[in-house]
Amino acid sequence: CVSVFVFFFCLFVWFLCLFVLYDCLSSIFVSFVLCFFPGMQARQYSERLAAEMAKLDAMETDENREVLQKLRGLIALNESLKRQEQEFKAHCKEEMGRLKTEIAKLSGGDGGPEDQERRDLIARQYDADQAKMQKIRQVLARRNRQNALLQRKIDEVPSRTELSQYQRRFVELYSQVASTLTETRQFYTLYNSLDDTKLYLQKEVNLLNSIHDNFQQAMSSEANKKQFLNQMEGIVEGIKNNRAKVDKRRQDEKARRDDSNEKYLQLVDQERLYYKTVRDFQDECSKNDMLVRKLRAAGKMD
Repeated sequence: CVSVFVFFFCLFVWFLCLFVLYDCLSSIFVSFVLCFFPGMQARQYSERLAAEMAKLDAMETDENREVLQKLRGLIALNESLKRQEQEFKAHCKEEMGRLKTEIAKLSGGDGGPEDQERRDLIARQYDADQAKMQKIRQVLARRNRQNALLQRKIDEVPSRTELSQYQRRFVELYSQVASTLTETRQFYTLYNSLDDTKLYLQKEVNLLNSIHDNFQQAMSSEANKKQFLNQMEGIVEGIKNNRAKVDKRRQDEKARRDDSNEKYLQLVDQERLYYKTVRDFQDECSKNDMLVRKLRAAGKMD
């Protein structure tokens, strides 16, 4: 059985090669004939093809009948494809001629008054559409500029994170400025205190020098002694008055200090309340953002 199958398979391959060779030779022959004898009719080619088919029929036996039937089917299919190709080429030539005629008519401009009116209408419509398109482009450009301006304004508005950063930076800057201001005030206070001390010491030195210079002369007579004592009592009274003024000034400064301390404590309480309120506000904003995201996610799922 295997030997028979191999025999038929080899026979089929041989006939297939014979058919391919026959088709190639026939195509070459037809091309040669059509090239050198353009007046030959297609009927002669058909007769030759029929003769070749008759030869194949004569070679038919019981063993190769199936192979020859397949070859006949392939030959018929080949001829059908060639005929369809020729018909398609002819149709393409006719269509090309018709299109060339139409192009010539349109290019010549001899379509009559109706075609001229139609072309004028198309030209007017084109001009109107062109003007409309220019207006739309202008409106679009203006809208784009407005959108860009609004976008820049939106970008200029700081976000919540940026506001938090600005707040921290301003608080740090305020702390630095407040520290520098406190230090400067302390320096001014120290300078004023030392200046007042220097003034009083200078007055005390001048008073002692005056007493030392006038003491010998004052002790020379009773009248001078009495006058010297009166002057000393006046000086002592003046010192007491100055001391009373200084004490009053000290009390006033102490009262101002106590008042400032109370205001400072109140401001500290307000600052603590402010930070607490800001922290609560940030927490609520975070909760709001989370709820908004959940709502958007739920809306997308719906």
